[in-house]
Formats: sequence, C-alpha cells, structure tokens
Amino acid sequence: MQPTDFLKDGERLDDLQLDGRFIISNKDKYCFTSDAVMLANMVTATSKSKVVDLCTGGGIISILIALKTNCNNIIGVELQPDMVDMATRSVQMNNLQDRINIVCQDVKNINQILPSGYADIVVCNPPYYKLTSGSMRENSNIAIARHEVALTLQELVQNTSKILKFGGLFYMVHKADRMAEVITTLTKHNLIPKQIYTITTNGSNIVDTFIVISKLGGKHGVIVKNIQHF
Repeated sequence: MQPTDFLKDGERLDDLQLDGRFIISNKDKYCFTSDAVMLANMVTATSKSKVVDLCTGGGIISILIALKTNCNNIIGVELQPDMVDMATRSVQMNNLQDRINIVCQDVKNINQILPSGYADIVVCNPPYYKLTSGSMRENSNIAIARHEVALTLQELVQNTSKILKFGGLFYMVHKADRMAEVITTLTKHNLIPKQIYTITTNGSNIVDTFIVISKLGGKHGVIVKNIQHF
C-alpha cells in the first residue's frame, strides 16, 4: 500500500524528514508541534524498555521513539477515539504495529489497562493551559489537547507515578510560566527532577518551554541546560 492509501477525507501526510517516513494529520484536529519532536528526541530507550506515551494525539512521539531507538514495546494512550484511529493508521503506514500499540483510554483511569510499576519510561506532551488561563476558541478536539479540559497537571503526574516502576523516568515538556508548579507537583508524587532543558527560540533570551526528566524515587539534584531552537 502507498502512504496515501491510509488517508481519510480531510487528512494529509506530514513528512517526518526521517528516511521517507510520514505521519497522518488533519488541519481541523490537533497537529503536532516541534515541542513533541524535541521531547521524543530526548528519550533514550533500549529494546527491553517498556515505554508509555500519554496523551499521544496523532502518535508522533511514539512513532519517533520507535524510529530513533530499538525499543519494541511502546504504548500510546489517547482519550479521543478519532485521534486513536488516526494514530493507529500512522503506525500501520510506517509498519510499526509490532512495536507500537495505540489504545483509547483516559489517563485518569490508566490502571485499568496497565498495572502499577509497569513502565520503564513515561513520556507526555500534555495540555499546557489551565481552564482559567483564557477563552478557548478552538474546536473541542484541539481544546482537549491544548487546555486542561479532560486532564489536569495534578492528574497526569499522579497517574504517571502509578504506572512507572521505581527508578523509572518521566519525560515531559511544558510551558515555562508553569515551571514552579510542574516541579512542585512532580516532587509531591516522588518524581524527582534530574534534568531540565530550557528552550529559547529565534535568538530570544526568554524561555518559552522546557523539558523536564524526572526519576521516580530519585535523589535530589538537577542539571539545567538550555536549548536554542530555531
């Protein structure tokens, strides 16, 4: 089959700039950003790693991890059935169905499908904005991906700590203006930040987003670096 054979009405193929690989997207639904790509590029996984990608959306992080590592056990978790369908077809299109499983599940009920202490690595590009941070002009699909409509930071971190094994790593990207809240919430659930990468863009010295890598049960002590993104 050709990549275009996997498309439905209104969908397009986005070039991943990686060995001729593509992902399916739809302009009327949430499309991945460079934040997700940078986060996926941070993940170090082996063939034996059990990786869970929460809020997977169209599957970009799961697919990039599979393409850039030799990890054979990746589960992408997404609440919205239409995004699950699109992500599943992207996985099939890239012939990664033996390594990635996309499931439709609410992160708040993650223990219904995954046992406690299951994952070596959890990755998430979560909703960035609180419901009180401003009006939502997007359609419901995009609003759920961008705003804490269906999942708050507290709920995300709490459920991540349940499925991570002791010593496991949690990779997350978030907005810099919520950094203090993120670090406080992580620490509350014994996810101790070990590395923080601040991200500046287009030569600016103002940090817009950051990536934090936390370890369940880790010792306190963090390394902070900056990434200049153009």
